[in-house]
Amino acid sequence: MIYLVHIFIALNLFAAAFAGALYSKRLRRIPAVSFFYFGWSLAGQVLALPLLILTLISLFVALFTIQLSFTIVIINFATLALFCLTLLRSWQASQLLSQVAADRKNASFTRFLIGALFPFQLPKRDVKRIKNIAYGPSGQKNKLDIYMPKTKPELPMPVLVHIHGGGWVVGRKHQQAKPLIQHMASKGWLVVDINYRLGPRNRMPAMIQDVLLSIAWVKTNIETYSGDPDFVAVTGGSAGGHLASLAALVSSVESLKPGFEQLDCAIDACVPVYGVYDFRQCDDVGNDDERNDGIQAFQSFLSKAVMPGPTEKHQALWEQVSPMAQIHPDAPPMLITHGRHDALVSLASAKAFAENLSQISSNKVIFVELPSAQHAFDIAYAPPTPEHVRTVHRFLESVRVAKREVQKAVQKEVQKKRRKKSNNT
Repeated sequence: MIYLVHIFIALNLFAAAFAGALYSKRLRRIPAVSFFYFGWSLAGQVLALPLLILTLISLFVALFTIQLSFTIVIINFATLALFCLTLLRSWQASQLLSQVAADRKNASFTRFLIGALFPFQLPKRDVKRIKNIAYGPSGQKNKLDIYMPKTKPELPMPVLVHIHGGGWVVGRKHQQAKPLIQHMASKGWLVVDINYRLGPRNRMPAMIQDVLLSIAWVKTNIETYSGDPDFVAVTGGSAGGHLASLAALVSSVESLKPGFEQLDCAIDACVPVYGVYDFRQCDDVGNDDERNDGIQAFQSFLSKAVMPGPTEKHQALWEQVSPMAQIHPDAPPMLITHGRHDALVSLASAKAFAENLSQISSNKVIFVELPSAQHAFDIAYAPPTPEHVRTVHRFLESVRVAKREVQKAVQKEVQKKRRKKSNNT
């Protein structure tokens, strides 16, 4: 009995290590195993170091018990190798992130090790949360939380709006991106974490309307909470990444702002994470048949649960809520991150969006492809999340500084013109 329990543990550890380290398009295309593959993969990456330690314990027991099990020993050695590979790639991703908007500080191995050992951490003591503030008329679905430092800074705080993911049908505030939210609030930012209406009860464009309404609320009311309406950024993961990038691109589209058409919803910067950017193209599998199957399956899901109907009946709306189709030269600066091993959302689609955006937008576009990172990698503080949150902070601060410099230059030019006009008179 003990042997059976031991080999069961060893096999489960191997499954997590295998899925976390190795990426398989075929496995994620088999409905019966795709869910388990994603779950094991995310667990194998987030818990790589704790599970590696558990594997060492399993190996020690297998080697030094009376009944030596060569099968378990072999499984344990293979598991250790795969967990080491995952940690190595996470370190590479951390180093890569440390070079984005660099502050001359390389990735910290101490921070990497702490995150790997303790992936789930308590909220920061210097951050407080104000719960359930209404920003719209749709009850709980139109409420938001505000995270801010307990000690208010003297100057108004820049604002980051976070939009949760969940395939547009599940999820709520205070569930996702907690490491980022806590980090930004501890650095003097005011973070707004929102709910929004979900499918299938509500259909597009309800979701993006709510996001824009929340931004309009922030612009109008955030000064009450010591926030700065002059700098509002937006972020989100997965479906939240889609809505964040879309909000940044359609903030002035009046048809998506019913009842608040004249309110300001402009975004100063956007950080979509493993987002969906094109409702028409959603996969990057090998041959055309598989690719078409993937697109059809994705569009079928959207038609049944998110959109009001299929593309042929609502083509204009499908285009309107697809960020790829809404790119324009005035798009705000964007930092786009996506994991190479993402099992749910296409890396190729994210790359294509970033490339098209960089060719058209007059502002900064940065795309970061993270080695081996899985979908929802930032749900915990495990690597590369410690460097990810620092990178987001550096990027947003760099955009904010650049905006201030432009504003100062404009003010100087206005003053210069005024003095010139005064001297002429």
